[in-house]
Amino acid sequence: MQQNIEILSTSKFKTVSLVLKFKAPLHEDTMTIRSVLSKLIHKTTAKYNTEIDMMNHLADLYGAHLYSSVIKQNNAHVLTLGIDIVNDKYLSDSNVLEAAFQLLHEVLFNPNVINGAFVSKQVKQEKRLLKNKFESIKENIGQYGFYQLLKSMFQDDPNRLPSFGDELQLDNIDGKQLYEAFESMKKNDEIHFYTVGEVSQDKINELYTKYIGLEENIVKLPEFILEKNAKPAYIDEKIKTTQARLNISMKFDVVHPEKSYFSFIVLNHLFGGDPSSMLFMNVREKMSLAYQIHSQIDARHGLLYILAGVNQDSRKQAIDTIIDQFDRIKSGTFDESAIALSKRLIINSRLESLDRPKGFIEATFSNSFGKQITNDEWIKGIQSVTKLDIIELAKTGYFHTIYCLTSEDYNEENIL
Repeated sequence: MQQNIEILSTSKFKTVSLVLKFKAPLHEDTMTIRSVLSKLIHKTTAKYNTEIDMMNHLADLYGAHLYSSVIKQNNAHVLTLGIDIVNDKYLSDSNVLEAAFQLLHEVLFNPNVINGAFVSKQVKQEKRLLKNKFESIKENIGQYGFYQLLKSMFQDDPNRLPSFGDELQLDNIDGKQLYEAFESMKKNDEIHFYTVGEVSQDKINELYTKYIGLEENIVKLPEFILEKNAKPAYIDEKIKTTQARLNISMKFDVVHPEKSYFSFIVLNHLFGGDPSSMLFMNVREKMSLAYQIHSQIDARHGLLYILAGVNQDSRKQAIDTIIDQFDRIKSGTFDESAIALSKRLIINSRLESLDRPKGFIEATFSNSFGKQITNDEWIKGIQSVTKLDIIELAKTGYFHTIYCLTSEDYNEENIL
């Protein structure tokens, strides 16, 4: 159990963060249930059985912040439960640290359950709120387009779904299923615990054993598979919109934590990850083909996504220009100075994130998915990337899917 407890004892913060991460294999049958759970478990417990009671208790703990959420990460579904508190050293006659562990114990072992089921009224409320979230996505053209891209890419794979699951499963979820999933999560998930703040390691170990003490498991995650297309899949969806929305996916041969992984991070920044990038400067600024454009990556899986809002009558030119900019990377038609700038900005962003409790926790948790690398090793990996490394990696990349939302009629032959 001790190997999954990570403590950063630092005087940088006046707060202490306690965070549990529950890692399970990504599976479409459990994603929606775990998403509802994440919205439910931190709002009430058997002892604090209304949201007002819970808020009053958190206020008594000097404004402690209790939260939970879910994300997809490296073919895992990760539920995070955490609490942020004021460090006891800044308070007189108080033991907020132990009270925070006691509250985590309440959440985990004394949930608001009656006869083996979460309270129906609260379950219905959280299901309704999640339903509203699904509905809001349909009205947000940016989010909607990206999720439609994922559905097209992954077909029957759970990666096609957002981290909060499948709207079609929502109606069938009840309090009994949620409680069973909660018990299974505590018993079967791979669990990691993190503490950030000026605290004693011995004290944290003592309180964890006393109030949490969950069994240690190692879960086996499914292999990530993406079928390669003979040519880019082009999908055109007609919606009511004044401007077209491009959502493009690319795939690269990336292995963590080898050179290709660090090269991929730099390549993305150079290509479209920053206002100084090639896509932003050329597609948006120079040629005025997009009112917004950027790229983002799933670094471990070698996936790069280009998200752009473009004028409907110039979207073919926008796609052609995006492809041309990538061809420039493959041919090495970019300056060494751009690489140096990208590396400097990437490292600065990394260091800034580690100056926040969440940044330390996420960077440390990422090491649970494979070979561990220290922050110094990560920075050296970025610094060592060369122009040739980027060119060689770019040659492995290809356009997988182009998903366009538009109100105008085009066909694939006219676009590609």
